[in-house]
Amino acid sequence: MRIIGGKYKGRRIKSLPKRSDTKLLRPTTERVKESVFSILNNYLEGVKFLDLFAGTGNVGIEAISRGAKKVVFVENDKRFCNLIEENLRKLGVERGKYEIICDDYVNALKKLAKRGEKFDFIYADPPYEKGFYTRIVNMVKNFDLLDEDGLLILEEPKNAPFLPDDEKWIVERRGYGTTLVTFINFYPEKEMI
Repeated sequence: MRIIGGKYKGRRIKSLPKRSDTKLLRPTTERVKESVFSILNNYLEGVKFLDLFAGTGNVGIEAISRGAKKVVFVENDKRFCNLIEENLRKLGVERGKYEIICDDYVNALKKLAKRGEKFDFIYADPPYEKGFYTRIVNMVKNFDLLDEDGLLILEEPKNAPFLPDDEKWIVERRGYGTTLVTFINFYPEKEMI
């Protein structure tokens, strides 16, 4: 995997070798990542970014490369947490620009809420088959983790799209092959991207 824009453009990041004991990792494809970041590119300088289900850190590292002030990576597999740390060190990213929370998303979101954290962008790419979307959206909304002008970005399967409690929250939906990317804001009266 490579970084497609910003300070670290063209640099490669590592992934774990494919083995039977490695969880099924479905990294965000380069096409999806490029499309999402071309939409967000002008809004990334100085933002706080949350990368849920971070895997290799691919999406969050792209945000750092493009000017995010701080990225919080959430990943529950210790091997991937170590890999994210290794990828960030290899790139020379300053420790103050990121935090890695090695825990499941529910505990991590509770911890972030308890600290009073708010994010400009939250990117969630959970395992498609687990059906975490409703819980993610409800926790982000109820814990007030998203800045009023911010976006929750869900990567989901095109054949089974998530439907939020209020469809006005959907700012935009874009399809890329079998993937659907949904941009959500809980303040639909605000003008977004």
